[in-house]
Amino acid sequence: GPSDPQHVPKRVLEEQATAARHYQPARIGGIISREKNNLVTAEEFTKRFEESIGDHTQAAVARIYPAYQKALLEANAVDFDDLLLHVAVLFRENPELRHELDERFQFILVDEYQDTNLAQYEIVAALSQRFPNLCVTGAPDQSIYSWRGARIGNILRFESDYPQAKVVRLEQNFRSTGLILQAADRLIEHNEQRKAKSLIADKPD
Repeated sequence: GPSDPQHVPKRVLEEQATAARHYQPARIGGIISREKNNLVTAEEFTKRFEESIGDHTQAAVARIYPAYQKALLEANAVDFDDLLLHVAVLFRENPELRHELDERFQFILVDEYQDTNLAQYEIVAALSQRFPNLCVTGAPDQSIYSWRGARIGNILRFESDYPQAKVVRLEQNFRSTGLILQAADRLIEHNEQRKAKSLIADKPD
């Protein structure tokens, strides 16, 4: 029913957004999601808004975000983004727990690293301190989730974050022909943030 935890986020957003100048719940929800992925709590967002001049949308979020979190807490529920936010904050505030889990998970593999957001980045970093056995795969040129909070800088600065890391470039393409790769390269080379890579086709043209 409507009182079930899984209904809380949608119901609260609908009620609050309608009261706040008829904002679309999905838009407000999207902003809250982005803030959580950037490790901005409801309290931090509201404080930041109060200390600066914001627009009407930010004013609505500053009011709705805390109410949304309060409703989730009362329902003993979390949304998808909380699963990351709460863990990242927990590691920040509880060094003993972070250390214990760092000891337990000594080898970590992250796929599609170019699509990690700040919360995911901090969780991985927190678990890779004493045992930096961290292997990530990804390609800056394939980053397509910036609208969902992904930070391409996470992969671009990986080598400076982990200076002992060994980089393996996967440049042989078994899927496409040389002409297709040439066309793709001419488009991709216009990307402003990338790592140079020369793809080699395995198939004949």
